[in-house]
Amino acid sequence: MIDIGRACEDAHPLGVIYHISDVQHLVSPEKKFDFVVAFYLLNYAKTHEEHDRMAQIIGEHLAGSDKAYFLRIIGNVCSGESALDPDRYCKYSYRCEVETPLVDGAKIKNIHFNPDSTSCSYITYYFSSSFYEEAFQKADFKYFEWVPVETAYELQKYEDLLKCAPVIDILAHKQTSSLKQQLLRYN
Repeated sequence: MIDIGRACEDAHPLGVIYHISDVQHLVSPEKKFDFVVAFYLLNYAKTHEEHDRMAQIIGEHLAGSDKAYFLRIIGNVCSGESALDPDRYCKYSYRCEVETPLVDGAKIKNIHFNPDSTSCSYITYYFSSSFYEEAFQKADFKYFEWVPVETAYELQKYEDLLKCAPVIDILAHKQTSSLKQQLLRYN
């Protein structure tokens, strides 16, 4: 995916920079970014310390301006155990096996099924929603919002999925206002 992204950037430069590294070992960049996006990143932290370090590194990579945001998609920790029902998403070719009791650091085996009957799996870790919020506060983020996943098309097809979505977004900002408030100010 990184190679494809770099090829697209070479063909149509937008100023996108791709890094491959364990986030816990990223060094502070020479130039800070206005937007940091992560898809299933913090789910790989095994401990509170690793989680806090990842949030700190993300903060170090963001510019201090009122336009600098972090957007992240993670497993839905706001829906509690219902989002972690092993069979809830099978019709979408996904299954999870959750270590119980469901406490911070519990292992989640994620399994994705392919049309050819093969599958791939990987391990992530559960942390409570309050823990995520605290980690970002410690990393000096002033604004933190859980943003439910929505779809703009074929709503009926995914209605049962959206009732208890397997993922949720995080929008975090180093300043005190939300992106929505920023956009209203600029319009």
